[in-house]
Amino acid sequence: MATPLVRIPQPQGGTMYAFASSARDMTRAFNSSDLNFEFSKYALLDLPDFTDAVDGSNTIDFELNLKQASGQAYVAGQPNVDWAQTFQNYALNMEEILLGDDDYDPIILASDAEKIFFKWMSALGAIKFRPTDSNESTTGAYAENDNAILGGANYDRVVKYLGTIDAENDVAYQGNTYHEVYINVPTSVGNTPLVLFKPTDYNTSATKLFPSDSEAANVEGREGQTHPDPNINLAPVVDNWTQSQGAYYDIATNATDSVGIDFDTLSYAGIQNNPDVKSLLDFAKTGQQFRFNAVLVYYDLYSQSVPANRSTNLYGILILDDILDAYGPGTKIHEQIKFKPNEVTGLNGNAYSLKLNLKFNSSLDNVGVETSVNDFTTFSMDLFMDTTTALENATDLLLQTNNRYSKVTDRLDSLENIILGTAKAAELEARIKEIEDDFTASSLQLQDSSALLDLVNNAHSKINQLIDGTIPVELQYNTDVIFAGKGTTVDKSVAGKIKVNNTVDGYMVADVFRWDINSGAVVNKLSASNLFEPNTANQYGVWSKLVPFSNRLSLKNITDSGVFNGNLNIYIDDSTNGWSKGQIFRVALDNIDINGNNIKIWTSASTGFNQAVANITPGQLITTTPYIEVVCMDPSNYVFEADILR
Repeated sequence: MATPLVRIPQPQGGTMYAFASSARDMTRAFNSSDLNFEFSKYALLDLPDFTDAVDGSNTIDFELNLKQASGQAYVAGQPNVDWAQTFQNYALNMEEILLGDDDYDPIILASDAEKIFFKWMSALGAIKFRPTDSNESTTGAYAENDNAILGGANYDRVVKYLGTIDAENDVAYQGNTYHEVYINVPTSVGNTPLVLFKPTDYNTSATKLFPSDSEAANVEGREGQTHPDPNINLAPVVDNWTQSQGAYYDIATNATDSVGIDFDTLSYAGIQNNPDVKSLLDFAKTGQQFRFNAVLVYYDLYSQSVPANRSTNLYGILILDDILDAYGPGTKIHEQIKFKPNEVTGLNGNAYSLKLNLKFNSSLDNVGVETSVNDFTTFSMDLFMDTTTALENATDLLLQTNNRYSKVTDRLDSLENIILGTAKAAELEARIKEIEDDFTASSLQLQDSSALLDLVNNAHSKINQLIDGTIPVELQYNTDVIFAGKGTTVDKSVAGKIKVNNTVDGYMVADVFRWDINSGAVVNKLSASNLFEPNTANQYGVWSKLVPFSNRLSLKNITDSGVFNGNLNIYIDDSTNGWSKGQIFRVALDNIDINGNNIKIWTSASTGFNQAVANITPGQLITTTPYIEVVCMDPSNYVFEADILR
């Protein structure tokens, strides 16, 4: 076995970098009657600029943490070369060492490719993680550091959207056979509002990985060789080097070195707590527009006999373009913009469809496959989609025709029974006369006042039953159309009755934190034992998260009696839950001396809290214990009205 060789990103058509473990899993599935291999999921990434970090921003910096096998820091050159070279000599070389480890279990279905990828991204400074709270995760997972916590005010999320792969196809073209994988991004979606990451153990008991040859000048299995591209060398790139141990990779289980994307909807509190959201697709429909320039492609490896024995593994990363000079300092990969339809502004959305053409290759120098994107006409994809649509229409037409045929058959059978069962025309006439007599008798009954009164009383009784919640037996099947919505529950436990309950209390009480204005970071939680000091208002404000429905932020009993030396700045974080029209946010204050300063309320966490919600001057305050109620009038344009209630 040897570390696979990769190419410098192509200037057109995109470039796919696959992990060696994916080729191994393909071989396992091909040689096994029980294992299946199928492409299943994808994630859209916005890889940051290739430059030095500024004010806590995330960028790709090859010299940040990477080291050569000699212990010297990695020396960066041309970004396209550094990208291919570090992926090959760090990520793929690390995977090759892991696959050859004596403790590695080849039976386990889960691969370590995804952990290695995000470890590489973390080492480059491209991605950072933070713990989540109970409002975000049901499992205590991690998320990207994108909500101004831990100094992430200038952080831009990398993983923007999670989707599923719904279509695959095999096609022959010019003597070659390709496996087509279709990646479709629907028009209706925005970004996935929150992406969770879960740490898992590597497939080894070791916490460090060492090269098989401690004095090797090249990556695994490549001693004495040179790369076909003279711009790329084969020198190993590692995490650390010591005099006693030499070069090695750290593979401890933590939020930096061993995380992978959590695709399980049960882990997302925002999905479990919202009855209108059932899937990651529904979750993304609540997001906003985003940019992307790369795609992570995943596959499922599972047992046919035991379907629960399944693992979702990373196949590789597709970058949509090569790395070019940016408009500012540094370089970047060109981004595509995904717009979401806006019902308020009338902005149209857009959709994307990407096709991967995978040509299987036995060469070890190409990570198991030769991959290209749109290297020939998309006619086959268009034909496939058109055929699928036509097939669906034909199926609907066939079902409608079959239903009509069944009805005609029933009517014909009824007529045949009448005709064949009547010996003479006179008998048929007599039966018709009998029906006419019955109808006449019924009409006469309706002309009787007492009969009509009985019908009215019966209808009145049934209406009263509907009003008091007692449903007549003959109407009980209609209760299935009543179901719970946001903020309500439906109780059908008592037969014949329906009870609708309101689960929303008057106000959702938010936790309050001290906010460092200069660094743009949360400091600590305010309480009776940790008071907000007004004489530090020129340096600190207060911060709280926006939650669904009406919010109440109380500064009572958590603010001391000092005099303010600056404006009271209140920051409302709407990164997890966005504003809705008519939503109320009440601020309650207790015995404050504003000392000629203003009370300012800010929102729009994604743009650095640059949207003013309210600016209350001292002259507007009636008492020293005011209630300020803010109402959202237009969430798209951040239009608010503020009322001073006391």
